[in-house]
Amino acid sequence: MSASPDALVGREREQRLLAATLADARRGESRVLVLRGEPGTGKSTLLGRAGAAAQDFTVLRLVGTETEADLPFAAIQRALLPRAARIETLPAPQAEALRVALGTSSGPVPDRFLVSLAVLSLLADLSDDAPTLVLADDAQWLDRESLDVLAFVGRRLHAEQVALVLAVRTGTPGEAALADLPTVDLAGLARDEALALLRGRVGTALDPQVADSIVTATGGNPLALLDLSDELSAAQLAGRAVLGAPLPVGSHLEEHYQRLTGAYGAATRRWLLLAAAEPTGDVAYVAAASATMRLPDDASAPPEQDRLVSVDGRVMFRHPLVRSAVYRGATGSERRAAHAALADVTDRAVDVDLRAWHLSAATSGPDEAAAVALEAGAVRAHARGGYAARAAFLARAVELTAPGPRRDERAVSAAEAASLAGSPVRALAMLEGVDDASLTPDVLARSLMARAVARKYAGAPRAAAESPALFLRAARALRASDPTAARDALLAAFGEILAAESAAGDGVLADLARQAAALGAAGPAGTSGTGTADEGAVTPTTGDRPDDLAPTLLSALSALATMPDARCVQALRSAVDAMREPGATSSETFRRHGLLAVAATTALWDDAARDALLRQAAAQARAAGALPTLDSVLWVLSLCETVMGQLDSADRLLAEVHELREAVGLSPEQARVFANAELLAWHGPDSPALRDRIDDAERAAAHLGIGGAVSLARTARALLDLAAGDHAAAFEGVAVVAREGFMQVGTRVLPDLVESAVRSGHDDVARWALDRLADVTLASGAPWGLGVLSRSRALLAPDGEADAHFRDAVGHLSRTRSVADLARAHLLHGEWLRRRRRRREAAAALSTALDLFERMGADPFAARARRELSAVTGRAPAPRDRPTTGLTAQEQTVVELAVTGATNAEIAASLFISTHTVHYHLRKAFRKLGVTSRRQLAHALRTPDGGTSVPR
Repeated sequence: MSASPDALVGREREQRLLAATLADARRGESRVLVLRGEPGTGKSTLLGRAGAAAQDFTVLRLVGTETEADLPFAAIQRALLPRAARIETLPAPQAEALRVALGTSSGPVPDRFLVSLAVLSLLADLSDDAPTLVLADDAQWLDRESLDVLAFVGRRLHAEQVALVLAVRTGTPGEAALADLPTVDLAGLARDEALALLRGRVGTALDPQVADSIVTATGGNPLALLDLSDELSAAQLAGRAVLGAPLPVGSHLEEHYQRLTGAYGAATRRWLLLAAAEPTGDVAYVAAASATMRLPDDASAPPEQDRLVSVDGRVMFRHPLVRSAVYRGATGSERRAAHAALADVTDRAVDVDLRAWHLSAATSGPDEAAAVALEAGAVRAHARGGYAARAAFLARAVELTAPGPRRDERAVSAAEAASLAGSPVRALAMLEGVDDASLTPDVLARSLMARAVARKYAGAPRAAAESPALFLRAARALRASDPTAARDALLAAFGEILAAESAAGDGVLADLARQAAALGAAGPAGTSGTGTADEGAVTPTTGDRPDDLAPTLLSALSALATMPDARCVQALRSAVDAMREPGATSSETFRRHGLLAVAATTALWDDAARDALLRQAAAQARAAGALPTLDSVLWVLSLCETVMGQLDSADRLLAEVHELREAVGLSPEQARVFANAELLAWHGPDSPALRDRIDDAERAAAHLGIGGAVSLARTARALLDLAAGDHAAAFEGVAVVAREGFMQVGTRVLPDLVESAVRSGHDDVARWALDRLADVTLASGAPWGLGVLSRSRALLAPDGEADAHFRDAVGHLSRTRSVADLARAHLLHGEWLRRRRRRREAAAALSTALDLFERMGADPFAARARRELSAVTGRAPAPRDRPTTGLTAQEQTVVELAVTGATNAEIAASLFISTHTVHYHLRKAFRKLGVTSRRQLAHALRTPDGGTSVPR
């Protein structure tokens, strides 16, 4: 009795995990499991057992092939095309994206995350018919697009009847791509299990000492044990002959297969190499290439007889290591000959990219024809959303191009593609040898911008600080030949400098403003505007079409950068009004640069416009499935909500940001490098640990050159100091931010500077800050600005005028979303009243402030209000528990969308989850809120004061 090739001895723990994975999926609790181990540890066998145990499942199988790794969506395509009819049941944007990715239709380039969401939705849809099992073997060799899709799906599966099981080889890039998914490591078998497997293979004629030697040498690797038992002679197994060395284990296992296949005749070795080089196992292509090489018809017979390969519908190797051994064991010239033969016969229209890849692999030196074919393949890959495949095609095209301008241009294209594919280090490597002097202006601009983006996402020191200057250089390069592209580069530079702030260095902002003023004034068609930033107030040219946003926005930002006072208000208001025109937010300019609205609206103290524009940008990113863009918008929106004191909303937004970052594969460390320091300060309580966390965020931001996060940390510490009554420390912090005066940031801290300066004896600074604040807010006329102005005036006003200013502040701020500034107005008013011994009025104002702070969850300021109220009433009010729904952040977000009337499918598309997960969260929310229908949700979410927790 002998063990079969797929014999499974031991692995009880792994089999129990797989059984539990299937059982959970049957109950509607999706599960993901990655089997990780060295070659030969039984991963494929375990996957086979899982498939056999899933008779009641719909089973989708994917197998990675080393030579197919650069063909976009190849593995997903093979698995899903038989279910293509089900794609029609998906939401239209997802269905279109998936069809384009699979190559079954043409359309706009699909976002890779929208494709991933489509696959998640499709699997959820399939699971409505029966539980669904996805098995992916040799995941390390799946094409990058397919691997990313599976990783995304694995992170977002929740309440579907879906199980995802992947096998990946240790020490490969594929292992890193799946590192955050639940993983079980497969080591060698235990001694007794290994001995049982060995005896089952060779019978009883096995010397115990020989058996121990084999088990020790192989480390219990099941495949090594089985193959070694076949290779050793009966005399060796019985202990009558000495064992040879090295034994086929670990790195020697592939050498073992090379020795086996190397013993065949030349014709058989050539046939095996053709089969190894043909990634899809296409029998027709292998046969045709064999004929081209004049191989005999029976060339495949020996390895078939030895069970190393089977030819039945597809050419399949017994184990991936056999394929790898054949391919790696051949010489370079032998591999090139095999690929050349396959290129000659790969003639189906759907395989044009496969042919281009064969052509490139058949070439050893510069080959322009092959490089052109690869470029064409890159274009097709990009059209399908194959970002990684496009980068791979272009990188190989660079290798096949002779040194010179053409090679440099291709290297720039490859770098751009690598950045889009999430490989910034590879992008920088592609740019290393590029000679900027050889590039045309447009290619030079692309090179500079690609370098900026790659450095930033690679985490290079001070990358964010240096990025604005690179984009500015790109704009200069484009200005003469392509003013439209130059304007786009300048808008991108403004986006970069809003993050870098003063870390960008002296003169960069001024230079950027000058360039922006000139191009903004030129207008969309090159017509002249009326004035520049250097000449005083800017009157931007505002067109009637949304596409005219670019020059209008540039002119406004230029004015703000050079004149952050009343002179810039007209330009800013024109830009904000233009962005709020019907259809404007659908323009390409807004899609790419909508976050610049934050600078314009914040400088105007226009919270309503800021909130509307940011939420529109978020809605667009959701609809497009653009997760990186949505991540940025939600992060900025969380910052703005924090400033408004809408802390619950900020918390929920941050929770969604963290979920999105986990969905795209960022580690918890990467996702939380920076905290919303200001939100941390508002929540408190003040403690050394909290301040250490804020300091850590500041240090990390300074290392990368993100000056905006440094300012945020300074502001956060100042808030803690103000709440604690340490006005001198608060003054030192906000004075630095105000002194730097970076665009809208310097203006935003002026109310804090007035308060801290007045209370710490710096009246001259307080008056200077008040004058600057009044200059902008009066010109703007927005209620938020007028409110903080009145509150600040009250702090410097004579006793006979202060009360009226405080009441004006409350009136203005009550018309805004800024509950934080409203609460602080009541607090300062109450403190002022207490010091004037108007105790009843003081108690009323302080009680209102305390109530607002407690509802916000602003513990440090609530503590300050409680102290002041205690001084008035003689007793300290006990902290009150905040009203809460008990919902998790995800449940709250789902419920809020349901209240707006969104369907489960629409909610799922918005949150990048499946409809099953939406239903799961709603069911839990209904139970927590004590409701039974969607109609009751809005009432259940109402706060005790009659408001609602659903953000406007």
